[in-house]
Amino acid sequence: MNKSLKGGGELSRKVLTILMLAVMPTLGYAVDNSIYIDQTGSNAVINITQDGAGNTVKALTSNRTDAAIINADGANIAITQVGSGNTVSLGISASVTSGISTDITYSTGTNGVTGSSAIFNVNAGGSQADASKTSINVLQTGNSSKFEANVTGTGNSISATTAGPSDDVYSKMRGSSNTANISFSGTGGSNQAILDQSGTGSNAIGIDVSSTGNLFGITQTGSLNTVTVGGYSSGSSLSGDNNTVQVNQTGTSNMANLGITGASNNVNINQNGTAQDANVKISGASNTISITQGASGVMLPALR
Repeated sequence: MNKSLKGGGELSRKVLTILMLAVMPTLGYAVDNSIYIDQTGSNAVINITQDGAGNTVKALTSNRTDAAIINADGANIAITQVGSGNTVSLGISASVTSGISTDITYSTGTNGVTGSSAIFNVNAGGSQADASKTSINVLQTGNSSKFEANVTGTGNSISATTAGPSDDVYSKMRGSSNTANISFSGTGGSNQAILDQSGTGSNAIGIDVSSTGNLFGITQTGSLNTVTVGGYSSGSSLSGDNNTVQVNQTGTSNMANLGITGASNNVNINQNGTAQDANVKISGASNTISITQGASGVMLPALR
């Protein structure tokens, strides 16, 4: 069963779309519902719920394989997928000069139901126009889920919480005053976060996690950037064994704050430039800490 939506209107027009595809989860087979979107016009309100497995949200194109397109300032987009193997591919274009916030919320699972292998991919800016004041909020339950974001512009934010083992987060942000906050709240570990920020400065990255065997690769280029990983600051945490934290910062007046409780963790901080600041608080046996300032360091894993 396929549903499609294509809409356009003047800047003052408000579009309200509610799309719901539901099946009983006891059926026990892949549902493969699809929603295709190509939306133009400001202040759009789009709510999507898909219940089942193998569902997709993509674009209204000839091959129906491209990202769903939202060309709008001030859009409010909420997507919920319940079940396993669901995917969303979303392209956002918002004016840098509009000053109107665009909010995107994506969640998997509801009422205690969890799914696995969910994929959420969002492109705000990049191949689209630059984005401004776009907030992306993600809550993924279940294991082996993946969140990928490519964001270009000013004043954008990413907040991602995953609650299962083997979940991955990949974020690439270009511009200034952008923030990315990642929380791995589940048990089981083996999560991965690869985060890349660059631009004129004042960008921030925060990671909060309590599990083992995780990999965190962070790259920041510019000035006045900050990285906070774990329990150095009040209210955050990174507790668990065998975690790897790699931070590369290049520019001026950047700061890295790391706090870890656990054994056999590996911390590598490379700060290339002037007026750099690294603060590390770590407890546990057999941890390895390497800090280099004023010289190029080891390259991090490439963003996919």
